[in-house]
Amino acid sequence: MSSADVGGGPTPGPEDSESPLEVIGQLAGGIAHDFNNILGVIINYARFAAGGVPPDSPALADIEEISRAAQRGVGLVRQLMILARREAGEESVFSLNEMIDGLDGFLRSTIGEHIRVERKLQADLWPIIEDPARIEQVLINLAVNARDAMPEGGTLTFETENAELSEAETLADPGVKAGRFVRLVVSDTGVGMDSDVASRVFEPMFTTKSSGQGTGLGLATVYTIVNQTGGTITLDSEPGIGTSFEIHIPATEIGPTKATKPTRAAPAGRGESILIAEDDPAVRRVTERILGSAGYLVTSAGGGSEALDLLDDGDNRVDLLVSDIVMPGMRGDDLARRAVAMRPGLSVLFMSGYSDQAPPTSLGPTAGQTSFIHKPFDAGTLLERVREMLRDSAPAG
Repeated sequence: MSSADVGGGPTPGPEDSESPLEVIGQLAGGIAHDFNNILGVIINYARFAAGGVPPDSPALADIEEISRAAQRGVGLVRQLMILARREAGEESVFSLNEMIDGLDGFLRSTIGEHIRVERKLQADLWPIIEDPARIEQVLINLAVNARDAMPEGGTLTFETENAELSEAETLADPGVKAGRFVRLVVSDTGVGMDSDVASRVFEPMFTTKSSGQGTGLGLATVYTIVNQTGGTITLDSEPGIGTSFEIHIPATEIGPTKATKPTRAAPAGRGESILIAEDDPAVRRVTERILGSAGYLVTSAGGGSEALDLLDDGDNRVDLLVSDIVMPGMRGDDLARRAVAMRPGLSVLFMSGYSDQAPPTSLGPTAGQTSFIHKPFDAGTLLERVREMLRDSAPAG
């Protein structure tokens, strides 16, 4: 049986491969913005196209495949950014059991009917406080890894339970503090791996799959996320028997939030005027179309200077400025500060394809509301954010 403990102890993991991670960080930071812009355009135009064909049209399936491929691209960029420690996220309190149960649709469509899924979930599981998108990425990556290990079928099992780790149990892991944890075990009955492979599975770009079948990022991303939670991850594997990943994630005493957003149609505009500042022409056009088709009056500029010229014209009413943050010539935050000085009370929605880009915290005492949206975004997400900002904003003139 092969086993590896990578909870921060002496076993080599991604953090020991400084050179590959530095390279990944430089590449990810340089390409994420452009890739997210491109993928956002593809996703939204695919949805525009889907809305223009009959439900029984053969073209609809093709359009959906385009959208799914673009979404996979979004996931790949996200994993690169996580590995490069450049992915910002929002924490919330939630139940890991509920997240596992919520993966039913994904498991049915991705894992396949030839693999049986079993759940052994502790009923009174302690909640955790983490970025849900990251923890879901852990579950998805481990499920996909299990699927690939069972081409002829088998069993994928998710197990959870409460666990308390003592100081003695965490002594070998400098980044792990003793206390309450949620234990997650994801196991499969697949081909397993020998000790050489088991010792390298968390290395970025390492894969045993043939060319084009794997990126080598899945398990490295799992390792990085778990490490960042202050938790631990170990694996046990035996060739011909299967593999088991055991993860500990710090628990919280705060109760999980039960409220969920009701499903509703994308909110429509009421003729409010929106100024878009975006240097990428394709992103600018798709944003114009989303907002214009929802009932907003849209004016757009290819950069900060052009946007200021439009704001300087007193005849142009602007209720909301939607601006990219990183633009040549003038950054979006600089534009926003000048815009607010010209139009006191103006609200600003920042957008960026840089996952680690922090939005400005203050635009001055005369600013209206400020908010931020990550690229790539879909029409529904953008329209909800815009409607929320305009609902309580007074016109800025």
